[in-house]
Amino acid sequence: MTARGPRRVLSATLTALALAGATLVATLVPAAVGPVASASAVDAPLTSATDDPVSIRITSISPQVLEPGQDLVVTAVLTNRSGRAIEDAEAVLRLNRFRMTSRAEVAAWSALGTADEAGARAAVEPVGKRLAAGASRTVTLTVPAAEVGLLDLPGLWGPRGMAVEVATVEGRLGLARSYALWNPDDTLPRVPVAVVLPLVGPATTGTTPQDDEPQEPDAEPTPDPTPTPTGEDALASAGAVAQAQRTADDQLTGLVSPSGRLEASLRAASADPSISLAIDPALLRLAESGDETSKAWAARVRQAAAQRGTFVLPWSDPDAAALAHASDSELLGLAAARSTDDTSLDADGLLLWAAADEQPDGPTLAGAGTADADGMVTPPSEPGTAAADGIDATRDADETDGVVAEPATDEAASSESLRSVRTATGEVAALVPDGVLTDLVTDRPRTTTPAVAAQRALADLALVAREPALPSVVLIAPSRTDVPDRATLAAILSAVRQAPWAQVTTLARALDAGSALPPSDPARTAVSPDELAPGKVTELADAREAARSFAEVVDGGAERMQAVDDAVLAPLAVSWRDRPAQRSGLVHRVVTEVAAGTQGLSIVPTSDLNVIATEGDVRLTVRNDLDVAARAQLVVDPRKACLTTQRVDDVELPPGSETAVTVPLQAHANCDVVVKVRLVGPAGQDVAEPIEFTARVSPTIESVGTIVVAVLLALGLVLGIVRTVRRGQSARRGARTVAEADAPLTLPVLGGSPETKDDDEART
Repeated sequence: MTARGPRRVLSATLTALALAGATLVATLVPAAVGPVASASAVDAPLTSATDDPVSIRITSISPQVLEPGQDLVVTAVLTNRSGRAIEDAEAVLRLNRFRMTSRAEVAAWSALGTADEAGARAAVEPVGKRLAAGASRTVTLTVPAAEVGLLDLPGLWGPRGMAVEVATVEGRLGLARSYALWNPDDTLPRVPVAVVLPLVGPATTGTTPQDDEPQEPDAEPTPDPTPTPTGEDALASAGAVAQAQRTADDQLTGLVSPSGRLEASLRAASADPSISLAIDPALLRLAESGDETSKAWAARVRQAAAQRGTFVLPWSDPDAAALAHASDSELLGLAAARSTDDTSLDADGLLLWAAADEQPDGPTLAGAGTADADGMVTPPSEPGTAAADGIDATRDADETDGVVAEPATDEAASSESLRSVRTATGEVAALVPDGVLTDLVTDRPRTTTPAVAAQRALADLALVAREPALPSVVLIAPSRTDVPDRATLAAILSAVRQAPWAQVTTLARALDAGSALPPSDPARTAVSPDELAPGKVTELADAREAARSFAEVVDGGAERMQAVDDAVLAPLAVSWRDRPAQRSGLVHRVVTEVAAGTQGLSIVPTSDLNVIATEGDVRLTVRNDLDVAARAQLVVDPRKACLTTQRVDDVELPPGSETAVTVPLQAHANCDVVVKVRLVGPAGQDVAEPIEFTARVSPTIESVGTIVVAVLLALGLVLGIVRTVRRGQSARRGARTVAEADAPLTLPVLGGSPETKDDDEART
């Protein structure tokens, strides 16, 4: 096509003239064009599941993208379903030669019925003299290049309507619609297309069936919207839980069988090396503990994961929305860590997968940020709908939450599958699968052939390539329960690889490239009635926290917590949404059994205590009924300041033992005080039921006694001295004492003689 270069000089003018002519002809010849699709047209199966006398299955369209100078060759299989022979039928290939300008028009073309217009006759092939009832015949219809009738001008590339009909003189007996794709251009923008398939198992209880025998529960009424079973109801529920686990094992065997969903997903992943897998590691562990079929399937999953891009889902695929609406990020973080720490899978990252048909709101998407996920896969979108994208590109971040009901904007109507969404934890990648392309892969029952599905995919991608902002990726992602068709997926990706306006990429590369659109706000908060109630989520979280505290003080705590985590995460799985009664019973049983697993350490009750000294101690006993050793701290906490205690070292508690612990006390004033005794772990949480006793504190009794004793000792000493002095006097010593009493009171001058009575009188 050497003449293309000169033609480009007048391309703009010729394109405008061609489009104007197309519009005029469309107006004058409506029979050749068919009805114009509205922007609100919805998608429908590519071929109508009607009761036409003749069914038509288009098996080949070659080339898939027609260029100037090429013949168009279409092969179809015709089957007579009328119950009578058909005489002198002919197969007709019809073309609508006017370019479709929107994805809505593409959808509208496939939605038209057998009796609606299908374009102009372009090729005719006799079916044969007679087509017997129930018989099939293959026909090949060829449109020579000279008769294609499409303008060889730049800018006119894209899809046209095409159909194969079977008709007789009586009229049209059957019709199958598809698309002819035309490209007269050299270089076109190419839309990246990625595929990710989830591998998620059935709802499980997190235990093996033999561990699920029903046990008599405690009666505990609750005002929760999904009330906890009590009494006989709870016993019946526990039995249902046991049956649920046995059913899950049976379901897994069916799911990995040749006709099962999981086996179909694994086969579909082999259609192209670019296809990524999103695997729940808990599913692999369940399969590897199952029968030989399940083990073989798990081995093939690991082999496939090593050969392609692989992401992990949080352990047991928890309901991110339920956890977000319960304001619990720890359990989601736990599930995410369990999966990312699983070194048996060399994963490219972590993905969250929203529940089917429910667009994640702001808190749910924020959970992806908290879990450090690479993104969250949302339900598929339909072209031109804002609410279906789960992204509200029109509202301000500070608007009051409510129900999304916003008109679509250019951004919201974009086919971009990777959206950056602002949340409370930062920007989060929302992966919005393309609804049309995803439905093509999971169409059940099959209402079209892989060849027609590939043409439809290329038709839509041609219109996506014309969008003002070329998407960074268009994602194909079936839901958890969808069954992808390998042949269809292989046909679509093969067509994408050869198409001039599309290309195959991987999800990891798309995430690295980022979104082509600016960040937007999430949908407003909305709680699904199928979610596990926040109260139930809190019960599970509290039970696990108590178990974690207990595991910190006993030997083998890590192994204990692994079993606890499996049990706690099991009721949170999205797959339990369609069985709320059994899920409620499972929550009750898990909480009860986890609480029972935190028993075995206790403080022996003690009698009330009298404290009459300022310093003393109390002797307490800690019992370990477990078969493993434990270590914990005994905390004695008086409720008043009149009595204080000193910290004691951690207590080593051998298995099956009673250990005495001495706690020093200090009394500061007289009082009666209640003393609480706790056995705690490193983080300060109780690991045994606390006890209390009353202490009567009277340290003044000791002080008064000391004073009395001191006074008595002093009196005894004085009396002793007096008695000793009195007993020590003699007659002689007594006389001398009397004589000395008459002696002068003053002493003589140093060196002189003693004064006499006469000298005294003389002075006077």
